[in-house]
Parts: sequence; C-alpha cells; structure tokens
Amino acid sequence: MRAFVFGWWMAALACGAFTSHAASLTGGPTVEFTNGTQAVIRWSTDVPTGSRVFFGQSLTGMTRRAEGEQGATHCAALPALEPGTTWFFTVGTARVPLATNSFTVPGKTVCERAPPKATEGTSAPRKAEPIGKAPPTRETWGYLPSLADHFERHGRDFNAKDADDYARMAWEFQQRAKVEGLPTKVDAEGVIRIYDPKSGAFAAYNRNRTTKTFFKPNSRDYFDRQPGELVRPEKRN
Repeated sequence: MRAFVFGWWMAALACGAFTSHAASLTGGPTVEFTNGTQAVIRWSTDVPTGSRVFFGQSLTGMTRRAEGEQGATHCAALPALEPGTTWFFTVGTARVPLATNSFTVPGKTVCERAPPKATEGTSAPRKAEPIGKAPPTRETWGYLPSLADHFERHGRDFNAKDADDYARMAWEFQQRAKVEGLPTKVDAEGVIRIYDPKSGAFAAYNRNRTTKTFFKPNSRDYFDRQPGELVRPEKRN
C-alpha cells in the first residue's frame, strides 16, 4: 500500500479502529463525471460504515477530502476539478482506508488549450519564462566544505560531471519545484524538503534557500518520514 495510506492505516490502528467487525471492500471504487469535471466516486462494503474520500494530485499529497452518507453503498462527490489534471484518491471510512486509485479529469488543461488570437490593441500572450542560469556554486550551496562529499556520494544519481554541475542541478530542482508544484515540506527550523515522485529525486534546502543535500533515496516513503508540514510551493516565496 502506498506510503500515505500506510500512515493513515497505522494511525487508525493506534486509535483502535480495527476490530473483528472491520469493514471490507466488496465493490469499486468507480469514478464517473457529472457536469464535465465533477468526479463522483462510488464503492461498497460488507457492513454499513461512514463514507470518506481523501484526494490530491500526488500520492503524498492527498490532503483534501469529501464525505458521503453512512451505509454499505457509498457515494462521495468531489468538487469541480481542472480539466486534464490527474488526481489520486483513497476511499474508506473516517479511520480505515480500503482502496487507492487515480483518475484524469476529461478535457484539456488550461496550458493545452489554444491561446486566444491577438486582436488590434491587445498584445499576444506572453511565453512562460525559463528557469534561468544558476548562480555560482558558492551562492547556491549552503556549506561549501560538504559539497565534495555530497557529490562523491550522490553525483552519480544525476549523472553530474563534477561538483559544480551537481550543485547547479540541485538549484534547478528547487526552481522546477515551484513551477511544477512538487510535494514540499517546511519544518519548524525553516528547512525546505522537496520530492519528485516521478524521478525519485529528493533535496533539502536551508531557510535561506541554499542547498543542504540532493539525492535519490532508496526508500519510497523517505519523503513521508521527513519532518515538516506539507505546503504549496508558492507559499515559500
């Protein structure tokens, strides 16, 4: 079971949610769409229970939720979602997860839609600005004496040709996280931790945005076990 669901499962166990009469999934979950972009998720259980869905745009970011009525046949309606976006979800009771799946909202995303034609008196749409050139390593790496060791141990994770190349990639990873909305945590000390579920890359940055480390963990739930609260990347500015 995925890391987020496992954590939820363990929390339920600690609270005594599992008994000899714990619910079991007997059907679903299925997803249908109403009004084009509103997902309705249905499933069934062997005994009547509450109905709850956790959902988000990554397996480690299912922080939103929707609820339905109690019963053995369950239905939960999610709010209207952006066309073309992919969402992960877990169905279950208030405490017990039963199944995890994903769906893609029909239609095209805003970025995929044809831009409006420029008309007289208006300017053409602006293109997205590139990330830009990385500053010198001495400005992006937090503690320079540690760079050689980090490159020696983790540079091969990214095929970096030297320590400066490795430091540049770490800086670019932080910039890309802001653009793509990668899962991000900030702890009480202001340390920023970012994870890319697709590539498996993980990085930690100091409060002043300089790099602490950059590598690919062997453990799939490494990011979930890190301290800090999940935040939206734009809130770090």
